[in-house]
Amino acid sequence: MSSLMVATSVIAACSLPTSADDAQDEPQLTESVVTALDWRPLDLIPESERNLQCLQCGGDFIDPLGAADRSQIPSQHALKASADNSEVTEDEVIFSGNVTVKQGYRRVKADNVRINRTLKTAVAEGNVVVREPGVVLTGEGVSYDGNTEVTHIENARFALHEQHISGAAGSLTRLASGMIEITEGQVTYCAPGDPTWVLTSRELALDPGSGTGTARGAKLSIAGVPVFYTPWIQFPLDRRRKTGLLFPDIGSDTRGGLDITAPVYLNLAPNYDATLAPRYIAERGLLQQVNGRWLSGDVGRWDVNLAYLDDDEKYRQEIDSSNGERWLVGVQQRGTFNQVWRTEIDFARVSDTSYFKDLDNQTLSAQRETALIQLGQVDYLGKDWTVNVQAQQFQTLADDIREGYKKLPQITAQYRGNAAWRGFEPIAEMQYSNFDRNDNRVLGHRLYAEAGIRYPMAWEFGFLRPTLKRRQVSYDLENTSAARDNRPNAGSTVASVDGGLFFERQTTIGGEPLTQTLEPRIYYLYSQKAEQRDQPDFDSAELTFSYNQLYRDTRFSGNDRLDDADQVSVGVTTRFFSDVDGLERMSASVGQIFYFRDREVRLSASSPPQTQSNSSLAAEFNWLPTETWKVRSSLLYDPYETSFEAANLQVSHTPSNGSVFNVGYTRREPLSPTRPINEQANFSGYYPIDENWSIFGALEYSLEGAVSVEDMFGVEYDDCCWRVRMLYMRYIDTTSRFPDFSDPDLEREHAFQFQIVLKGMGGFGGRVDNLLRDMIRGFNDRY
Repeated sequence: MSSLMVATSVIAACSLPTSADDAQDEPQLTESVVTALDWRPLDLIPESERNLQCLQCGGDFIDPLGAADRSQIPSQHALKASADNSEVTEDEVIFSGNVTVKQGYRRVKADNVRINRTLKTAVAEGNVVVREPGVVLTGEGVSYDGNTEVTHIENARFALHEQHISGAAGSLTRLASGMIEITEGQVTYCAPGDPTWVLTSRELALDPGSGTGTARGAKLSIAGVPVFYTPWIQFPLDRRRKTGLLFPDIGSDTRGGLDITAPVYLNLAPNYDATLAPRYIAERGLLQQVNGRWLSGDVGRWDVNLAYLDDDEKYRQEIDSSNGERWLVGVQQRGTFNQVWRTEIDFARVSDTSYFKDLDNQTLSAQRETALIQLGQVDYLGKDWTVNVQAQQFQTLADDIREGYKKLPQITAQYRGNAAWRGFEPIAEMQYSNFDRNDNRVLGHRLYAEAGIRYPMAWEFGFLRPTLKRRQVSYDLENTSAARDNRPNAGSTVASVDGGLFFERQTTIGGEPLTQTLEPRIYYLYSQKAEQRDQPDFDSAELTFSYNQLYRDTRFSGNDRLDDADQVSVGVTTRFFSDVDGLERMSASVGQIFYFRDREVRLSASSPPQTQSNSSLAAEFNWLPTETWKVRSSLLYDPYETSFEAANLQVSHTPSNGSVFNVGYTRREPLSPTRPINEQANFSGYYPIDENWSIFGALEYSLEGAVSVEDMFGVEYDDCCWRVRMLYMRYIDTTSRFPDFSDPDLEREHAFQFQIVLKGMGGFGGRVDNLLRDMIRGFNDRY
């Protein structure tokens, strides 16, 4: 994590040095040092070697020793020198005129060099250039101590090629470790001939080994104007994590007004860190935010988020006059131990249902959350059995979703061994669940079990998998009515046969040689009907129909319903693989279920049977004609209504210039007849106009409501030294999953976000990055 590290004591209180004498004493970066600093203008760099940074900067640092063997440590090699003239005395060797000194990977050029063989010191004068892989130092005079391997230069210029950093110094000392210590110096990430920003410091230390720069008495100037002063500052030289003050996030929206976050990053150890992010929201108050991360072989990976606002003034005025306290707790953990134990925690809880809408502006998807999961589980991965122990509940955030049941706990054991007898494989699964909730609805215990056998057969040309199993579910219920059985149970026998064939042939499309496959598949399913009228619905739902549903052995999620079935699914898939690189260029699938009897088992006992003789026609289509184009689609066609029940189409184009374009369409008929068809079109894109300017935007448009649900537009300026992004967005605020767009009280929120990055000095505007990734599918920074 890049960060700008600042001593927090007197940042704002200190004044900027502005006297003429101060300015005259500062060494200046000028065009006269460009050649000496290994800078090559753009017209001298072959087009094949020009990257985006090179184009934006108008050139690049070219390291003559970039390919040198870095194992050739100077202290372990003899010194070799050449010059126009040389003179040898008892203690010294004196070289003059075009002097070149080589020792390991180090190179020194100068007008004159004096080497003291007794003291193991050297002094170089006149047009001195000292090189090592990744660094060049120049100056009027250089002294070197072979005992300590310390190099000292007066009136120096320097460049770190890999870090793209250059600077000037009144005096410069390079230690044996590679650290550079500077007195009265400047540093910049910009092109050395025209630096947009410069950090000037009384004392400056650059440590490429740790990737850290430290400055004392530091002043940051942008376009020659001093904008920031601090007595101590630490900044990154690369992408390694550094403790320090991150630049702030700045924005404004209609939910809270001016919004400023000033995060502090703490790199506490190689395996754990923390970020403190106090956030001031003008109309709400000060929100304290903490994120901690911990990676350990003993406890796994932890990510903890905490937030607290003691008194939200706007929330008290509009929602709850008695309590303005807002908070969030989030914990995520993943761990695997001794290859047989696995743990997971996914816990999130907030003070109220409006928390994300009011206080989480990192992404719009967070503001669309309808429920928060609170899950903890442990898995035992044995040789023959897996056992899962789970506790789970949800916090509902949407007005039209009622609170669900808690699983406290749920224990599942499943056989996964490779035992077989004459090709027959056993099937065994058992699950115990305890369901609880805070109201007076039915609750209790559920025991589910299934056992059976399968006989899988596979050949090069196809496969056949017959399966026979028995399912059983029983309950021990509380809070039931007097007329209802509080110990209901049901059992069902399930038989299925799944078979498919593989055909392939060689073909050519558009001159490209391809291998085409044809994969027909038939799946027969029989499931015995069982009476389940007195059974509750704790965690089950009817699965949304799709192509994958053709080959499932149940139409319900959860284990509260044992579905009845007598049906056959027929489907076919064709794929096209490139013979050049083996990648799948296109795939298309289509299929349908044919029912031989009505489906009487429903989620609700009062629901009528499903009487259609066949399902909707399900299809999927994926096409990747090139590396930059992707087309993905799926649809459901209802032959009875002669209309599309659902459709989804997404087209993405990602050219090599960093552009991203997405166009999509979705349609879904509602489960309830009282709700309208959900039909939306979407567009998102990021387009670099040239090397410096880019525009980006996103639009989600509701076709049934004839209104934009959310839209965003922004502009970016990006050059060698810095990047600025400005983003404006609007979105409809709703507490329902199915908003009524004709409602005159439906509110539209507005937000403005601003981001600036000084390259090489960290940056601020994390919210903008998150929003772009959330709203523009496939977006990635060009760096």
